[in-house]
Amino acid sequence: MTQKPKPTTAHDQVMPTVSLSELCSEAADHVAKARLSLFDAVDDADADRALLHLDEAIFCLKRLFAYGTRAA
Repeated sequence: MTQKPKPTTAHDQVMPTVSLSELCSEAADHVAKARLSLFDAVDDADADRALLHLDEAIFCLKRLFAYGTRAA
Protein backbone atom coordinates (compact mmCIF):
# COMPACT_ATOMS: atom_id res chain seq x y z
CA MET A 1 0.00 0.00 0.00
CA THR A 2 1.48 3.34 -1.02
CA GLN A 3 0.97 6.45 1.01
CA LYS A 4 0.00 9.72 -0.55
CA PRO A 5 2.22 12.66 0.35
CA LYS A 6 0.68 14.97 2.90
CA PRO A 7 -0.27 18.36 1.50
CA THR A 8 1.99 21.05 2.82
CA THR A 9 0.63 24.19 4.34
CA ALA A 10 1.56 27.61 3.04
CA HIS A 11 3.66 28.47 6.07
CA ASP A 12 5.95 25.48 5.37
CA GLN A 13 7.09 27.12 2.15
CA VAL A 14 7.44 30.71 3.34
CA MET A 15 10.93 32.06 3.79
CA PRO A 16 11.79 34.03 6.89
CA THR A 17 11.29 37.75 6.53
CA VAL A 18 14.48 39.78 6.37
CA SER A 19 15.02 43.41 5.58
CA LEU A 20 16.45 44.63 2.30
CA SER A 21 19.62 45.77 4.05
CA GLU A 22 20.04 42.32 5.59
CA LEU A 23 19.71 40.70 2.16
CA CYS A 24 22.28 43.10 0.70
CA SER A 25 24.63 42.46 3.60
CA GLU A 26 24.23 38.70 3.30
CA ALA A 27 24.92 38.81 -0.44
CA ALA A 28 28.04 40.92 0.13
CA ASP A 29 29.23 38.55 2.87
CA HIS A 30 28.91 35.57 0.54
CA VAL A 31 30.82 37.34 -2.23
CA ALA A 32 33.58 38.21 0.26
CA LYS A 33 33.72 34.61 1.50
CA ALA A 34 33.91 33.35 -2.09
CA ARG A 35 36.82 35.69 -2.73
CA LEU A 36 38.59 34.51 0.40
CA SER A 37 38.03 30.89 -0.58
CA LEU A 38 39.81 31.51 -3.87
CA PHE A 39 42.52 34.00 -3.02
CA ASP A 40 43.28 33.93 0.72
CA ALA A 41 45.40 30.82 0.71
CA VAL A 42 46.91 30.32 -2.74
CA ASP A 43 47.86 26.71 -2.02
CA ASP A 44 44.48 25.89 -0.51
CA ALA A 45 42.15 27.55 -3.03
CA ASP A 46 38.72 25.98 -2.69
CA ALA A 47 36.75 26.53 -5.88
CA ASP A 48 33.82 24.40 -4.73
CA ARG A 49 33.37 26.45 -1.57
CA ALA A 50 33.69 29.66 -3.59
CA LEU A 51 30.97 28.50 -5.98
CA LEU A 52 28.67 27.64 -3.08
CA HIS A 53 29.11 31.15 -1.66
CA LEU A 54 28.47 32.70 -5.06
CA ASP A 55 25.31 30.60 -5.41
CA GLU A 56 24.14 31.89 -2.03
CA ALA A 57 24.89 35.48 -3.09
CA ILE A 58 22.89 34.99 -6.29
CA PHE A 59 20.02 33.57 -4.24
CA CYS A 60 20.04 36.70 -2.06
CA LEU A 61 20.02 38.92 -5.14
CA LYS A 62 17.11 36.96 -6.62
CA ARG A 63 15.18 37.53 -3.40
CA LEU A 64 15.96 41.26 -3.67
CA PHE A 65 14.73 41.27 -7.24
CA ALA A 66 11.53 39.45 -6.27
CA TYR A 67 10.92 42.00 -3.54
CA GLY A 68 11.42 44.84 -6.03
CA THR A 69 9.04 43.38 -8.59
CA ARG A 70 6.35 42.83 -5.94
CA ALA A 71 6.72 46.42 -4.74
CA ALA A 72 6.39 47.84 -8.27
